[in-house]
Amino acid sequence: MWFQRLDIHDLRNLESVRLQLCPGLNYFHGENGAGKTAILEAVHLLARGRSFRGTQSTELIRRGCSQVRVNTRVVDEHRGTLDIALARSRGERTELRIDGQPGRKLSQVAALLPLQVMVPSLSDLVFGGPGERRQWLDWGLFHVKPEYLRTLRRYLHALRQRNAALKAVGAGELPREGLDVWSDEVARLGEEVTAEREAYLAELQPVLVEICRDLVPSLELEVVYRAGWPREQGLRKVLGDSVPREVKLGATQSGPHRGDIELRVAGTIAGVSVSRGQGKALASAMMLSQARLLMQTARRSSVFLIDDVGAELDLPHSERFFRLLTGLGAQILATSNSGPSTVAGLNDTETAVFHVEHGRVHRAEQD
Repeated sequence: MWFQRLDIHDLRNLESVRLQLCPGLNYFHGENGAGKTAILEAVHLLARGRSFRGTQSTELIRRGCSQVRVNTRVVDEHRGTLDIALARSRGERTELRIDGQPGRKLSQVAALLPLQVMVPSLSDLVFGGPGERRQWLDWGLFHVKPEYLRTLRRYLHALRQRNAALKAVGAGELPREGLDVWSDEVARLGEEVTAEREAYLAELQPVLVEICRDLVPSLELEVVYRAGWPREQGLRKVLGDSVPREVKLGATQSGPHRGDIELRVAGTIAGVSVSRGQGKALASAMMLSQARLLMQTARRSSVFLIDDVGAELDLPHSERFFRLLTGLGAQILATSNSGPSTVAGLNDTETAVFHVEHGRVHRAEQD
């Protein structure tokens, strides 16, 4: 899949921008504050309904305007050409259209647009907490098996209900037996979520290990999934045994919401043993591996959003990274303060270069 055209209206300092993109590398350069990252945010808003910066979507709307609009035409390997349009107002009202027809859920668009997002905080996948790695795992699994999202959402709903019931038991508003219905549901769905994650990771692990070996030959990577409870015991038994403690805490302490993907290098947790540079390389390999597995299993290419490409790829692995990325047939939207000649490894792919200045975008002539 790749973005053929992208129209952005009233997003941050971008008043009205129309871009004709190429299926290879689209390189946006300019000074800080010019609007480069806003272009990537527009794509992320369209695909996931929010900015990757963690800000409220209403903060994306240009000052003095009532809504932000992003329209795109994408070319999909299986569905052909699709037109997708999203508008988000300051009142958080969202309008979504796919080929002119109203869209029901943002997850419909997310399923159509497999993004891999590489921002300066990418190394949090290695050095950060388990939540970052769970999101990475769930995002990849969703694209290989879209129906997984429904199971995960049902689990999280049951978890919220059980936590509310734990608080009610602690306050004397509910008998302890009132927990059983939600403990049963959390256990059943939690086992399903974990089985799906384990099956996906079993497919992904050899791909990740191979890419990591190509990208950072000095690292011997081992990947272990931690379920969030002692796997040799059933989750329902663990939940039952934990009731006295969990009533005091008012929260469920076991289940896939506490799971983690343990990355080990030479038998040691990567987050405490590798350098910052190696951590960035390992995190890059994690994104590449999901894109490769999606191509292998579903014959679908991904789109990579790389913000501040110099910061992410100013490492010896830059040329190897772009060689691997080009081999995936992925479209790339990358930003930088400097021109593409300053980044190693960009010369072997079809490239469109854009200069961004004061919210205006101009396609640069190439030699």
